[in-house]
Amino acid sequence: MQIEQQQLLEKADRVLSGVTPLLDTISWPRAVEEEFFARKAVALPRPSYQVDRERAERRLADLDALEAELGQDDALSRLLRLRIESQRLGARMLLAVGTSAFGELSALAFGGARSTWLDHDTTNLEFANHLAERIELAPDAVAEERPAALDAHEFKAFIEQRLAARSPRPKLEVLVDAELSVKVTAGKRRLRIREGATFSAEEARSLYHHEVETHVFTAQNGDHQPLHFLDSGGPLSTRTQEGLAVFSEMYSKALTIERLRRLIERVRLVAKAEQGADFIELYRYLLEREVEPRAAFMDVARIFRGGIVSGGSVFTKDACYLAGFADVYNVLRLGIRARDRSFPEVLVCGRLALEELPALLSLREDGLVVAPKFVPTWLRAWEDLVLHFAFSSFLQEIDLDSIARRYPWLTPNKADRAS
Repeated sequence: MQIEQQQLLEKADRVLSGVTPLLDTISWPRAVEEEFFARKAVALPRPSYQVDRERAERRLADLDALEAELGQDDALSRLLRLRIESQRLGARMLLAVGTSAFGELSALAFGGARSTWLDHDTTNLEFANHLAERIELAPDAVAEERPAALDAHEFKAFIEQRLAARSPRPKLEVLVDAELSVKVTAGKRRLRIREGATFSAEEARSLYHHEVETHVFTAQNGDHQPLHFLDSGGPLSTRTQEGLAVFSEMYSKALTIERLRRLIERVRLVAKAEQGADFIELYRYLLEREVEPRAAFMDVARIFRGGIVSGGSVFTKDACYLAGFADVYNVLRLGIRARDRSFPEVLVCGRLALEELPALLSLREDGLVVAPKFVPTWLRAWEDLVLHFAFSSFLQEIDLDSIARRYPWLTPNKADRAS
């Protein structure tokens, strides 16, 4: 490796591995939730944020200095420019916490409910509503005896048992945290679980694939790369990372109707908040849909963290999960058809955005990107993955209208069935 390139990589690792603490800064302490219910859930919550502005501004200066050293348009420079852009956006969001600019920057990073990143025509909200219509007739009709819910400590044991069965086993500390304001959150080497939270068996499986086999694995895989900064992404990698996590749930048969409904509802919450609905309005909206009060609070708090609880400026991250899934699914469908196993392996080699894949695939040929150390379940069964996309790629080309004409009794429209 050339000396100049080695020096650039060392500086990139120093600058880009120090992620801007956006999520930690905007997370609400549990005291905000307790105060909300102590005030009978009729007054807007009162979160406060401690922003280290000097650190964020220093980070912006470091990112600018790193970008100034990038030279020609080679794969490494392209990758670094994308990384710098993402982390610069994170620092700008941090400086805008609690203002109207925060919501504008959030929409740049994650899109919003009415963004049309899917196909430049369909909005995230329209896609969510389409899914809601398709699952409208799903399983409420069949009463099943379900296993008892797991408490936080039982869920911790479940995660640790799954980890113990893996080889190699990632180093991950699993903690039950009495102060956590969300049910579960995953970092590179620590998974925190909210004290007092309960988890159905289906939700436990779903969260294992989402938090551990995606977020933890991609972070730790990045840490084992020659490009160590792949252990962290930034706001612009979120869409891909959350889409990949939902894909992992779906492909591993851990994505339930109940879970999908909740993801759909979060897009709708973002849409309402962007249009000016305040925290209380959205909280009551969920109560009307028979969501338990604490769960309703947590879902609405996700939308307003870092923004303005009276509406308008909100954290739009929850609008990108389903659209990110569609992106990841379609890119995998095309990539597996066009390439060998190296394509999906690069996809899980770190916390990255789909837009970075061309540069990363090129860098793999140069030895700067290596195979992932921790391989998610969906990628372990390579032949199953190929078979899935072989069938789905063909079936998606078939005109369903022509099939409906052959089998008119299958049409969802009752008037059409009668005729």
